[in-house]
Amino acid sequence: MKLYHVPGSRSARVLWLLLELGLEHELVRLSLADGSLRAPEYLAIHPLGRVPSLEDEGQTFYESGAIVQYLLERYGEGRFQPPIGSPDRAKYLQWFHWGEATLLPPVVAMNANRFVLREADRSAKAIDVAQRQLARILAVLEREVEGRAYLVGDEFTAADLMVGYGITLAKLIGELPEDFPSVHRWLDGLAARPAYEEALRGGFAG
Repeated sequence: MKLYHVPGSRSARVLWLLLELGLEHELVRLSLADGSLRAPEYLAIHPLGRVPSLEDEGQTFYESGAIVQYLLERYGEGRFQPPIGSPDRAKYLQWFHWGEATLLPPVVAMNANRFVLREADRSAKAIDVAQRQLARILAVLEREVEGRAYLVGDEFTAADLMVGYGITLAKLIGELPEDFPSVHRWLDGLAARPAYEEALRGGFAG
């Protein structure tokens, strides 16, 4: 199994799960700065030059959520997700996809306009809009995790992983407001997991 990874990117989700599952893997570190994502060899793997990409048992594919779901189905043995048909399954699926579809867009917009885009293409207005969007989103998460260690049930699931990455990214770029104490407490609990610490160590500089 081979994971193509850029520290701090969505591929950290996959690395985090690989470590939680204790799966042996080869980690190929790429960089946003050195052109490795645009090398012809890598574009043959991911035509958009993004991460993550995963090679396993003769298959090569990408999209972090799809890879997380694949790893759980193929190697999870029931870990980190409620079984199909259980009362918690619908809630798990909601939060699993919420982490990418709802949470990440404003965080990614802020990251792009602060650090990624060329100076001439950055927009203070886009940052302002994204900050207001994120505040509304965080208010929903704040209510959900108040008094709770995990999003679904009493155990860590991949829903925590998917959402936890987005909150971590917001924190890394300095856009996680302090006035959401339950979100901070919940994230601190995730950050205490050894697999999280190893997968996210160093942030974008790792």
